[in-house]
Amino acid sequence: MPYNGLPRSLSRAYAVEAPPSRSEQADRQIKERIIILKLPPASIINEVALMAELGRGRTPIREAFQRLSWKDLVVILPRRGIYVAEINLNDLRHIFEIRHQLKGSAARFAAERATPEDCTALHKLLADSHELLESGENIALIHLDREFHHRLVQTSHNPFLGDILGRLYSLSLRLWYASLGTVEHLREAVAEHRRVVEAIEVDNGETGEAVMAGHVLGFQRPLEQIINPTILRI
Repeated sequence: MPYNGLPRSLSRAYAVEAPPSRSEQADRQIKERIIILKLPPASIINEVALMAELGRGRTPIREAFQRLSWKDLVVILPRRGIYVAEINLNDLRHIFEIRHQLKGSAARFAAERATPEDCTALHKLLADSHELLESGENIALIHLDREFHHRLVQTSHNPFLGDILGRLYSLSLRLWYASLGTVEHLREAVAEHRRVVEAIEVDNGETGEAVMAGHVLGFQRPLEQIINPTILRI
């Protein structure tokens, strides 16, 4: 059912977003390279080369590094340089201790607050996911998985929950790419997405919450077994 819980003033504030600044654009570009492992874990970042590649000046690049440091994606060492943060298995465990609960809550809120437009968007993402499953395009499917989770959180209509989960998802998403050739449960993940959407459509928050929490927990188990120890610092 449509959700009208936010005061009108807040609804307007969250509906209108200012265009991203140059540093925000640089943040997104660098974060994408870190997530897809184009900038590998523990590697030193060549600031001059990155400026040339992105077509950005020194100031927005350095402001982006500060943002990424706050997100635990880079490590800034004075007089030594800037490094891509390592993927740490202990961090993974800590992330999933809270992420499955938060994502479960997002699914429950979505079931209570989804609009018809929200449901249409989720179904479109499901249809696209099935097409990619059949074609075996795993990298594109991981990108679409990110879009699905982002849309699900939007459907919860809780912007603060979105901010928290966005940061946690960025930290865990690198693990998808680190294990791309060995993750075998993509088809199961898409099926779980469908069950969540079905629960949202019938306002069944309890089922949506349980399925999504289990989905997130299920993501952790195979990764702990298959991630290359040379990639992770345990």
